[in-house]
Amino acid sequence: MEIGSIYEIDPKNVPAGGLGGAAGPFLKEVEKYNKKYCAYTQSGREAIAWALRSLEENEPAILKECLIPAYMCDTVFFPFEQEGWKLHFYHIGKNLEAAREELCKQIEHIRPGLLFIHPYYGMDTWKPMRSLLKQWRSQGLHIMEDVTQSYYLEDAGGEADYVIGSLRKWYPVPDGGFVASDIPLSSGELQGGGEFTGSRLELLTEKWKYLYGGMAEDEKRALKKTYLKKNAEMEEWLDRHSDINSISQISGAMLSREDEERCKRVRNENYKQLHQALLDMKSVRPVFESMEERAVPLYFPVYAKERKELQEYLQKRDVYAPVLWPVGKENKEHLCDEERYIFEHLLALPMDQRYGNDGMEQIRNAIFDYERKKGVSGIAAGSRYTIGIRADANEEIATGHIMRCITIAKQLIRRGESVCFFVADEFAAPMLKQAGVEYVCLQTKWKEPESEVQTLLSELKKAGCEKLLVDSYQVANGKYAMAYFEALKEICDIIYIDDMFEAVYPVRMVINYNAYHHLFPYEEAYGQDTKLLLGTAYVPLREEFSEEEGALRHKERHVLLSSGGGDVYSALLGILAEAVEREALSDVVFDTVVGRFHNKAEELKKLADSHEQIVLHRNVENMARLMGGCEAAVSAAGTVLFELCAMQVPTVFFVCADNQKYDSDFFEKEERMLFSGDIRTDRADCIKRICDGLERLLQDKELQSKMKKKLHGVTDGNGAARIAEEIIKL
Repeated sequence: MEIGSIYEIDPKNVPAGGLGGAAGPFLKEVEKYNKKYCAYTQSGREAIAWALRSLEENEPAILKECLIPAYMCDTVFFPFEQEGWKLHFYHIGKNLEAAREELCKQIEHIRPGLLFIHPYYGMDTWKPMRSLLKQWRSQGLHIMEDVTQSYYLEDAGGEADYVIGSLRKWYPVPDGGFVASDIPLSSGELQGGGEFTGSRLELLTEKWKYLYGGMAEDEKRALKKTYLKKNAEMEEWLDRHSDINSISQISGAMLSREDEERCKRVRNENYKQLHQALLDMKSVRPVFESMEERAVPLYFPVYAKERKELQEYLQKRDVYAPVLWPVGKENKEHLCDEERYIFEHLLALPMDQRYGNDGMEQIRNAIFDYERKKGVSGIAAGSRYTIGIRADANEEIATGHIMRCITIAKQLIRRGESVCFFVADEFAAPMLKQAGVEYVCLQTKWKEPESEVQTLLSELKKAGCEKLLVDSYQVANGKYAMAYFEALKEICDIIYIDDMFEAVYPVRMVINYNAYHHLFPYEEAYGQDTKLLLGTAYVPLREEFSEEEGALRHKERHVLLSSGGGDVYSALLGILAEAVEREALSDVVFDTVVGRFHNKAEELKKLADSHEQIVLHRNVENMARLMGGCEAAVSAAGTVLFELCAMQVPTVFFVCADNQKYDSDFFEKEERMLFSGDIRTDRADCIKRICDGLERLLQDKELQSKMKKKLHGVTDGNGAARIAEEIIKL
């Protein structure tokens, strides 16, 4: 899949209408700027020119000098030059915020008629100085705010006399910009241009044919060369022409039917996914290291160590990340060191509404592969790790395995141990990076553990690991299990998390924290040479569950839905489809946890879009808080049931994996939880029983109260700490 570059337009979706001018309004989002007047122009730079003409008409005596950021696209300078303004540059730091003290001095010294500001990449980089904007405006300084990179920013525009932006950067339209103001706009008339729009519409439909037209490869290459050349010519045309044209009727019609809420949601989800995936990469680092929950950027900006090399590598992987921007002749002599760094290292990763999870994974995987080939991933030379952890997570393996190992790892690190994860592929990388733990990708097949032994042995020796915690059913199943452990134990003491007791393994420690451990003869089978950590005292719950326990705030008619990272049997979709049809559940809010590897995420989005009672949660940072805010829960069995115990959430649960089959005996006993069956054997009946159980649970407050008391006694939340202590003593 090609990601990035100019938008494509399906020729069949081009509406009727002319290339000449059209009147607005077209977009509800523009209304949030709360300005009396609005004009839609052919481009963003023409919106700037129209604002400048309007300002001069209203303030004929204004000093036509403007303070503008030195980090800026040179095309922004053109309308100022064409309208006869003199430019002065103020400085921007690597955090993309203005140098406050210096800017204050420039305003005092120059006394310009206009200050041009630009919140970068969807972040309010002017937030620390918005009170100053109000002060300067009250003193007669006019302010123009360019929201081309931050169109959806909630707090933009309030302090500005003019808000301008380019709409063709945000939507698949051949032309479009806007200017909004409380000051009357120019009494002149916008031209009804058509040359630019017609040519650009042609090239955007050509890109659609290139992507989806089913051409031969040589035809595609020729067409791509043509439309890219035409796009460059169109941008040069805009640079040369000083006429200010209205948006076309075609673009106006296309904008009017845009689903802006969907665009915002998709961009926000893409932003969060990229932020988590790239935060600890070696070759790049996000420009904004702290994540803004509501951010909806134009691009995801990163600083790249070797930008040109990385950009070219990404292109080979069909990811087209632009450089924003080349240095212009106007600002070249005015740059400080930090601005030179920005211009030389900033790369803009595409993350617009054309792409979903797969697109962001493609970007992450491409950068990961780049680092691996460059040798900047994996174990750094000289690094030593006393304890290794072998675990995986992907579309088929529940994320609970990697998460419980991360919990144990953090307790080990707290006690002074150095820990490194070893994973078969890159699927688990975002979770490990988010947790701040080291890892090595073995680049092996997780379903074929016998093929990884030599690679893992080599990496363990390189890392200097003395102990290895293994959490994988794959390595313990089948004819290769004993050989796998026998090979590893030659260089490491092996600790194995065993939920199933399918064999007696040559390991130094076995962990089974489930309540059903007593069903198996661990003591008789292993004897005194193997340390056994058995029972719910060793449930490795994350610290958040003990921290949040004292602040439970169950909200009535809120129900948590969880089914593991991949949800192989599409339980969530089935449960929600059934639940929204039930009158007794019509007022229930379903807080639905969509795992990182969920295979029906798009279908869940569609269902949620048509039912307000469904709220989807991705990449949940504090699961305990989300659980604690719900009156009840529906969940697949596994470690999550112990988490629900810690948060005292009455639960309906079901089984979807072999290692969960014993959970039903313990949790169903004495109605600690309501068991609804195995979704693998009879999906429809299991889903019906889940919804029946949920109706009963929500209606019976006495049952809820009894459940909470029983759940509270299951685990104290200190299991991971106990496991860490025993591993250290081993």
